[in-house]
Amino acid sequence: GSASYATFEIPINPNQPLNYPAGGPDLGTFSPEDLNDNQTEQNYYGVAAYQKSAGNLNYQAALFGRASGAQYVPYNVPADLEYNAGVATDEIRDLYSGGFQADGSYQLGDQHTLRAGATVLEEAVAADASTTVVNFGPGTIESITQDNSLRATFAGVYLQDEWKILTPLTLNYGARFDVYTSTSDDENQLSPRVNLVYKPTAGTTLHAGYSRFFTPPPLETVPSSDLGAFAGTSGASAVTEDSPVKAERANYYDVGISQKVLPGLTIGVDGYYKTAQEQLDDGFFGQSLILSSFNYDRGRVRGVEFTANYALGAFSTYANVAYSVAQGLGASSAQFLWPDEPTLNYVNNHWVYLDHDQRVTGSFGAAYAWNEGIHYATRLYLDAIYGSGLRQDGPGMIPGTTDPVPNGSSVGAYDELNVGVEESFKLGRNHVLKARVDVVNAGDAVYPLRTGTGVGVNAAQYGERRGLFGSLSYAF
Repeated sequence: GSASYATFEIPINPNQPLNYPAGGPDLGTFSPEDLNDNQTEQNYYGVAAYQKSAGNLNYQAALFGRASGAQYVPYNVPADLEYNAGVATDEIRDLYSGGFQADGSYQLGDQHTLRAGATVLEEAVAADASTTVVNFGPGTIESITQDNSLRATFAGVYLQDEWKILTPLTLNYGARFDVYTSTSDDENQLSPRVNLVYKPTAGTTLHAGYSRFFTPPPLETVPSSDLGAFAGTSGASAVTEDSPVKAERANYYDVGISQKVLPGLTIGVDGYYKTAQEQLDDGFFGQSLILSSFNYDRGRVRGVEFTANYALGAFSTYANVAYSVAQGLGASSAQFLWPDEPTLNYVNNHWVYLDHDQRVTGSFGAAYAWNEGIHYATRLYLDAIYGSGLRQDGPGMIPGTTDPVPNGSSVGAYDELNVGVEESFKLGRNHVLKARVDVVNAGDAVYPLRTGTGVGVNAAQYGERRGLFGSLSYAF
C-alpha cells in the first residue's frame, strides 16, 4: 500500500466585483489579497497480485483498492462572495473503490497465442458541498447544503488471438465486452479490435490497426448538483439544462512504419485518426480544483508523430515530434457548466478545440554512460521538451455577443531543459545500488500553461520552476 498527501494554497484571479441590486448585503471592503482559498487532497491505494507461468500458460490475478479525498475550503467567505460572482463553496469529495483483474495467455502451437482477461470495479463517491450565495429576493446571504451519493460498477471481458500467418506477417484480432452501471447511467458495448504487423525485412516494420473503445467517465468527476436549489440566487446557472454524463464510444485508426536506416539509427512515423460519439472531456468549472466531466456530442482527433532513436556504444539519443488536432462539437451533457446560452449555442453549431489540444509537441534527449559493465558506472543525460501551447479563449467574439470564442487560440509556446546523473555500484553478483540526481527545468524557465480562460479553466497555471530531486534504489 501507499499514500500521498498534498495541500495547495490557491490564489484566486479576482473577477469584476459583483454588483448586487439595491438593498443587497453589505459584504465589507476587501482586496484581492484577502482571497487565499485552500484545497487538501489525500490518496491511498493498495494492490495484491499473483503471477504464474506453467508451460504454455501464463496468468496473473490481482486485487486492488483505493480511497481518495479532496476538500476545498474558502479562506474568507465574504471576500469570495465579493470577487467570485457571489459564490463561496466548501466542497468535499470522497471516493472508495475496489476490484479484481485477471489476465492470461496460452500458446496454442507455433501460429496462435490466445489471450483473455476480465475485470470488475466497484466504486462509491460521497460528494458533499455547502455553498454560500446571495438570495436576490430578500437580499440575504444563505448557505445551500447538498449531500450526494454516487455508485458505479464497471465490468469487462476480452479475448484475443495473435496469429502468425507467415514469418513476416502477424495478425492480432479480438473483441472486448464492457458493462457500465451507475447512479445516472447504464450502458454496454462490444468492441472489436484488429491490428496487422508486417516485417518485410529485418529493419522494416509496418503496422495498421483499428480499435473500438468504450470509456465511462470517472465517477468522482460526474456532476451531481441540484440546479433548482440555486434559483433566484447568485449561484444560479445561466444554463439550466443538465443531461447525464455518458460513456465515450470511439473508433480509432492507426498506421505507421519503423525503419532502421543506419547501424544504431531507427526512424519512424505514425499517423492516427479518432472519431467519437459522446466525446468525454473535463475541467475546473467552479472555485475548486476538482474536475467535472461533460460530453461533446461528437469528437475528432487526428495527428502524426515522428520518432528517431540512435544508440552507438555508450552514447544514445532520441527525438520525437508530434502534430495533433483535437476538437468537439455539441454539448450533450452537463450543459449547465457552460457560462451562458450564446456560448452553448456556439458549441452546438461549431467545432471547438478541446482544452488539452496542443498543435505541436516535441521531446529530445541524449545520454552517455561511462564504465558500463564494471563495478561502478556513471550515466549523464539531458532532455528537453517543447510545446506550442494549450488553448485559451479568443481571439474573436461569438457573433452578436461579447463572449469570446471558446478555446479559439493558444497560450503560446514554451520549452524546458532537464539534466541528471546516475551512479551505479555493483555490490554483488545480482545486487546493484543506484544513486540519482535530477535537475528539472535547469534554466528556471517561467512559462504559462493556462491563462485563466478557456473551457474548464478557472485560474492561471504555470509550469514547474527549477527543482532538484534525488533518489536511491537497490536491486537484488
